[in-house]
Amino acid sequence: MTQPAPAFQAITLAIADDIAQLTLNRPASLNALNAEMFQEIPQAIEQASLAGARALLITGAGRGFCSGADLVGRPFAPEVTEAQRIAINRLGFEKVITLVRALNEAPMPVVCAINGVAAGGGVGIALAGDVILMAASARFVLTFVPKLGLVPDVGATWLMSRLAGRARTLAASLLGDAISAQDAERWGLVARVIDDAALHAEAMAICRRLADGPQVAVVGTRRLVDAAPEMPIGAHILLERDLQSPLIGSAEHREGIAAFREKRPARFARG
Repeated sequence: MTQPAPAFQAITLAIADDIAQLTLNRPASLNALNAEMFQEIPQAIEQASLAGARALLITGAGRGFCSGADLVGRPFAPEVTEAQRIAINRLGFEKVITLVRALNEAPMPVVCAINGVAAGGGVGIALAGDVILMAASARFVLTFVPKLGLVPDVGATWLMSRLAGRARTLAASLLGDAISAQDAERWGLVARVIDDAALHAEAMAICRRLADGPQVAVVGTRRLVDAAPEMPIGAHILLERDLQSPLIGSAEHREGIAAFREKRPARFARG
């Protein structure tokens, strides 16, 4: 059943059959990030959670995924002192922190369907998915350093360096060369490259599988994978213990065992 969703200015949110689809919806600007989008994405994730969504699909309207910050519509700060300018920027960066946390701490699995260019901060949004699919014609471009004199943000270097390594992340960041979908898959940035016409259907099929799965185990697995690069094995095995102990013998675990014994698909209960 489709759930009513609030009206947004820069995105759309549709929730049906336990799946929420969040679409970046400024196609004329290739879905450039403006103030409304920074505010509305975390709001939409919260709305999806409250509506009981068990999987979240993030994609872009039109021919782009997200072209990064809206450089046309965003005004510069008025003339102020150097210290005031930095203080204003630090305060303004809170919206970036809120966005990154909302994406990477979503209470449901996140599928990103990269339907076109993901540039600048759009790279950080795209790489925040748990399962990332990329259209064959899409590409990544880190424009911050060579074109704007900025360091990459929206978590892009944290995510890319873990997936592609230091050498490729630095080269992509400092030079700003486009990364094709095929290279993105080869570098480990995305799970799979899909023909453009089949991208949405494949993304929805994966959302369906995730929505039908055991939610606590899905989100716990994300925690384990994200923590692994920062933890020695001794600490990581303790996190495994803390996440696994509540699951063994739980309703979802018992259903999984019963389905295995009865040679049928598991039917995990909704919350």
